[in-house]
Amino acid sequence: MIKHLTNPKVACVAIVGVCVSLTFISAADAKRPGGKHCYGGTCHRVLTLDETQALVGKLRRLKASHYDDCRRDRFNPCGLTSSGEPFRAHAPDNTASAIHPDGTVLLLRNPSNQLAAVVRVNNFGPFRGNRQLDVSRATADRLGFAKQGVAALEVLVVQAPTPDEARYKRNRRYAPVPGFMGRADSIDSAFQRYADLTMRQRIARLDSIACHIAANRRAPRLGLMLAASANPRQRLARG
Repeated sequence: MIKHLTNPKVACVAIVGVCVSLTFISAADAKRPGGKHCYGGTCHRVLTLDETQALVGKLRRLKASHYDDCRRDRFNPCGLTSSGEPFRAHAPDNTASAIHPDGTVLLLRNPSNQLAAVVRVNNFGPFRGNRQLDVSRATADRLGFAKQGVAALEVLVVQAPTPDEARYKRNRRYAPVPGFMGRADSIDSAFQRYADLTMRQRIARLDSIACHIAANRRAPRLGLMLAASANPRQRLARG
């Protein structure tokens, strides 16, 4: 994973008497839609937003690994993710991706055990071999491949990010996604479950907004009624 640094800088590290220059690149620059980034001899090109949108609903099979909190994973430097969101290894709802822009929402399904999860891309990586996803430890646990280390997952882009979601924003908090979805007979049934769940959430949000609007509309009328009912008592008290 890439640790965000506000300004690119060069460090000099002494290894057995030899001084080696290391260039640190801002993660905000590294994870740019349409951009290319290389690390440790491995290069990846990040999809543009239009390319990501074109993949919505198209099933692919990608190789995934997983990473952990920096206190337990020596390959994961401590710091914010390339999106600016703090990394949550314990949450089964986030992943790093070598090819998808930050903010992309993916439906993942492990065909070996039929377990599925909906995650949001919030970091760059992995940088080993042909792996294209690096899910959080909790996601790998729930999808049943944490001990195995690597798995070929069925992957569906269900939501492309907006330009704002794909941009680095320090300490940002993305809108939550469902996370672990349980067992699904197929990627189609997993998607149907996701669609039903998000529809219920949207209806609940709309209901909440409608109630808020209705309450605000009732408030002035209620205020007038209370004022009118108070007037006679005030007149009696003054009399």
